[in-house]
Amino acid sequence: MPRVSALEYAVKLLGYRARTEKELRERLSEKQYPAETIAEAVLKLKRINLINDENFAVNYVRDKLSLSRRGPRRIYFELIKHGINRELADRATKTINNEEELETAQILLESKIRQWSKLDPLAKKRRAVGLLARRGFSGSVIRKSLERSNLNHHIHGWEV
Repeated sequence: MPRVSALEYAVKLLGYRARTEKELRERLSEKQYPAETIAEAVLKLKRINLINDENFAVNYVRDKLSLSRRGPRRIYFELIKHGINRELADRATKTINNEEELETAQILLESKIRQWSKLDPLAKKRRAVGLLARRGFSGSVIRKSLERSNLNHHIHGWEV
């Protein structure tokens, strides 16, 4: 059985999901295609816009914000891991405005609050802060989310 060309294999990979140039180069290298063949395949795919790191970054930000409920900081580092350069990752994550970020954090918190119903207020707040911080939300968004979710409780005159 003849071996599939690097271009055909790359198109097959792109059929599953969008990929960055770096990801595609790595996958083709794993299949031991020659560097020259990989470069040619990538160039052809870039010409017909099947590989476009800028489009990948913008779509990735939108998907992870709305579907996975992740914050800008975490999305930024995931983009870099996918091979997007820092400048482009920064530009793409800056398209998220504060209201979108706050709304996403709020939806995420509301999905968890019922599970925490039997916990004391301090434990609820600790879990909420940890969850939002791990998901990459900013400190100001975490604070506002806690206020909106009524998790900024006062115990014996002290803010918790």
